[in-house]
Amino acid sequence: MSAIIAKATGFVNSTVAKSTQLANCAVYWGKVGAEVGKVIYKKEGLAPPTTKEFETVFQNAVKFLKSGEQQKQFLEKAAAFKPTKECAVKAGIYGTQLLAFFSVGEIIGRRHVFGYPSVGSNHH
Repeated sequence: MSAIIAKATGFVNSTVAKSTQLANCAVYWGKVGAEVGKVIYKKEGLAPPTTKEFETVFQNAVKFLKSGEQQKQFLEKAAAFKPTKECAVKAGIYGTQLLAFFSVGEIIGRRHVFGYPSVGSNHH
């Protein structure tokens, strides 16, 4: 009977230690992320839009959707667009950032850096 209790105690201790370590990591990286976010928020001068700014953008969007002439002008400008080296560099940078965010999301979702975790038996 004591062997069963010893195994159960060992399992519980192991589970508690692992969950404590995971919680500590989550808290640490949450705090690091919050601090980095604060620094970026202050350095870039970011702020949420005011109600007036939001209303202006919304009204302009509604006007654009209702006006066929504005849509036609927009399509003509888009067709006449000539990409430059600067545009290509910006697109590359934004694409790299998008790929990085996507990759981090995939890693978080899989809970592994490479591959997917095996679930169940591996018999085919």
